[in-house]
Amino acid sequence: MRSKILAKDYKEELANIAEQKRFRQSAGNLLLSMLYKVEDSFTNYETVKREVPVRDEFLKNIVDGVRKNCNSIEIAEHHTELAKELKENKCKIISENSNKEKRVISFPNEKNLLYAISKAGFPEIDERLSTTEKAILTTIWIGKCISISEVIRDFNGWSWSIIPKEIESTECNIVYNLLIYLYGYNFINNIDSHNLKTLRKNMPDELWDQLEKVATQFYLSYDQNENEQVLKMLAAYKTKLSKMKNQETYIEELGKEKKQRISEIKKIDEIISNPQELKKQYLAYNAKLKNEDKIFSVSYYEELLQKKRAEAVEKIELFNKMQNPNEFLRYRDELRLKIKFFETKTDITKLQNEFLKCFEKKIEATNDRKGLIDLIYEIRYLNFLPNCKMKLTNLERKLIPKAIEGRVLNPISNNDDLDYRLLKGIFDTQVISLESLNIMLNICNEGIKVRIYDGDNCEAEYVVELPEGSSVEIKRTKKTKIFE
Repeated sequence: MRSKILAKDYKEELANIAEQKRFRQSAGNLLLSMLYKVEDSFTNYETVKREVPVRDEFLKNIVDGVRKNCNSIEIAEHHTELAKELKENKCKIISENSNKEKRVISFPNEKNLLYAISKAGFPEIDERLSTTEKAILTTIWIGKCISISEVIRDFNGWSWSIIPKEIESTECNIVYNLLIYLYGYNFINNIDSHNLKTLRKNMPDELWDQLEKVATQFYLSYDQNENEQVLKMLAAYKTKLSKMKNQETYIEELGKEKKQRISEIKKIDEIISNPQELKKQYLAYNAKLKNEDKIFSVSYYEELLQKKRAEAVEKIELFNKMQNPNEFLRYRDELRLKIKFFETKTDITKLQNEFLKCFEKKIEATNDRKGLIDLIYEIRYLNFLPNCKMKLTNLERKLIPKAIEGRVLNPISNNDDLDYRLLKGIFDTQVISLESLNIMLNICNEGIKVRIYDGDNCEAEYVVELPEGSSVEIKRTKKTKIFE
């Protein structure tokens, strides 16, 4: 009863927000229809996926997202000028007033609107972060938006049916789901510019390396401005590497630059130590800039000078290092690796393989009943993850005997491997509740015919060869519960 009261309150609250913000009727109606579909499907979404927030938190986040992040919501009806503005996109977020207010445009579809509301809540990325760090954050956040809209996209209140073409980015979707299954929804959903190092600290080096590569490849196609910066950086790396082919000439050039940098540092020190000269240089600097680019304090100009001085010191230190042959070779190799990192096409299967190693450890560490049931559901979910071509056989082989030992699954035979082969069909069915499944076995010429049932519906059918020395009780006409 309490959940129904809460759901009603959220609908009323959302309707009030739409009225206060003066959304058009079409936007208000679509918002309420969206929330109704979320309420209707959430229980099944939660059952299938496992790593999701509680229902109340999920609904509250949606309503808060509309209140805090959506200054306006416009519905682009088909064949209108607004629809033409969207073009191939299903929704669009336009930042207004220094990104504090968001204009949300969506096609008249509840799933697209839910994705857009989620995306409007993207936090700002600290520009001081590296390209790879920005890439990882963006990839996780888009994956989170895809996961939120999944409750409408793949669930209709009574069944689970995946629609891959409706997924905005299969790469982000894969990355996000792999991470929540390793580190949990609460941890991954709170990753931002401030605590990204926490994720790095908790992740094996091999998995982090592959995450960087997959995320960066996606990000450079997603953010064209960042892509242009990377291309400029690559050009600079290649130019430097080309010069380093002749060590003597390269050192000579660095020597000339060192003299210039020493002179630059001396000049900066003179300016900073003299307040009158500092103000004079500030005014001269500002006079050359357009109004929108001007800086409005001497102290900020001093910060720019200090930054320039630090860069000059760094160049001098580099020159001193390059005089050491070993340091020269190490630096050249680092340049080659940086170039290779951005130019090599990333294979997401390497990320998936590193994930499998970590997930196997998770299985080994899990012994409680709820944890084992969650693992069964999670592996089943991964089996249907679009464009995710992981080989889950080893995980399934490890988990089924452990689940039998933990009294989660009923034993079928006297052999762990045979039990796996008889029960593997549970990972190939898209029924909502796996606990409702039954198994029926029959002898056939090839071995044992296995049928997995959900009620009267046969969800999977396959033949298993009976290994020598194994035994299994065959109940010709009776279905047996798979879960205890």
